[in-house]
Amino acid sequence: MKIRFSHTIFSLSFSLMLSLPVFSQEKNVIRPYIQLQYFKNSDNSRNLKTTLTYSLKRMEIPLHGMEISFFSEADGKKLLGKALTDKTGVALLELKETDNLPLTEEGLWAFSTEFKGNDTIEAGSSELSIKDVKLEMELSEVDSIRTISLKAFTTENKKVIPVSGEVLMVYVPRMFSLLPVGEASLDENGSAVLELPADIPGDKEGNLTIISRFEEHPSFGNVELKETKQWGIPATNAAPVAHRALWTKTAPRWMIITLSVLLAGVWGHYLFAVISLIRIKRDSIKQKKMKY
Repeated sequence: MKIRFSHTIFSLSFSLMLSLPVFSQEKNVIRPYIQLQYFKNSDNSRNLKTTLTYSLKRMEIPLHGMEISFFSEADGKKLLGKALTDKTGVALLELKETDNLPLTEEGLWAFSTEFKGNDTIEAGSSELSIKDVKLEMELSEVDSIRTISLKAFTTENKKVIPVSGEVLMVYVPRMFSLLPVGEASLDENGSAVLELPADIPGDKEGNLTIISRFEEHPSFGNVELKETKQWGIPATNAAPVAHRALWTKTAPRWMIITLSVLLAGVWGHYLFAVISLIRIKRDSIKQKKMKY
């Protein structure tokens, strides 16, 4: 009985040892999140953008150096190209010949992206269908009123169809982000008019870049049109010679005083500790002499 019991214990232990690497491999396998986006820029260039990331402790971590394949799906699966993800987990593919891209029965471009995966990362794919849209923007000024006229339309069977009931966002670039200046709702003719505020700062010459966008539209994707006009208030960013700030060579006085007080307090505590140690040592020597 003891021999059988020992054999049973040994077999269970051996099976557990074999299963531990399997469990650890399953635990270490990364399940990525793959997102496919379409971008049409102001110069009519078009790009497919794939973002490959995974979640770790509620943080989105990019996957760098992974090969992404891009396909057209309208007339069978056809490879458009491949690209590697950068440090932000993004892979870009420029669509150079859009006129030759096949269309679905609904008149859409159908795209897909694919990551084959490896030993530590699972495979993933994403799909996207896009209808090509054209934006037009006209800037005019009458009696100091600056007007942005927008128009959006698509083409089906060589027939122009206005885009109605959609919203275009209008921005102007700022130092770190885009400042929204309005929303333009397209009417039944695919047109919209928006008045631009007259108190927006521009560069030193008063130039202002105006951007109109479809953002993450389910049919059009991301479509952008921009134009520069001398509609801003001329601004100067030159700092006075005596100006003190965090970004100048001379620090603000409050910072110098605060730092000096803190450093004086720290070194004062060090000096007090050293003096206390010397006094303790002297007192101990005196006490020893008094005993003898």
